[in-house]
Amino acid sequence: MSVEILDASTIFNFINDADFFTKSVEKRFSAIDSNHDGLLSYTELASELQKLRVIETHFGIDGVLLSSDELGQIYRGLFAQFDHDGNGSVDLKEYKSEMREVMLGIASGLGFLPVQMVLEEGSFLKLAVEREMAARFYA
Repeated sequence: MSVEILDASTIFNFINDADFFTKSVEKRFSAIDSNHDGLLSYTELASELQKLRVIETHFGIDGVLLSSDELGQIYRGLFAQFDHDGNGSVDLKEYKSEMREVMLGIASGLGFLPVQMVLEEGSFLKLAVEREMAARFYA
């Protein structure tokens, strides 16, 4: 993990760099696709979402009291957001589309004033910051 400064433009530039964004999404998709069948099952995607611990924590603080049934409902709802065609699996196109929407939502929430955040290595936000730093270096 590292502390980075970013704003909405960092994320917009990441998304708008089609080649970089696509390669980043493909790499993450491949890492999540544990059985390498080119599709994400509920189990594979839910496992990835659980690693983020967004639902099990409240603003990073443990203690949200949700039953395992409630958590299951939330994860099934999130999976349905990714599974655009409702066939029970998420393909790369669906994953990329939904991750784009997630990133746009984060950018919208951040706005254009720089904020300091702790980012996990390999996360899309960290990749966005690294891309921005490389672009500044080579400009």
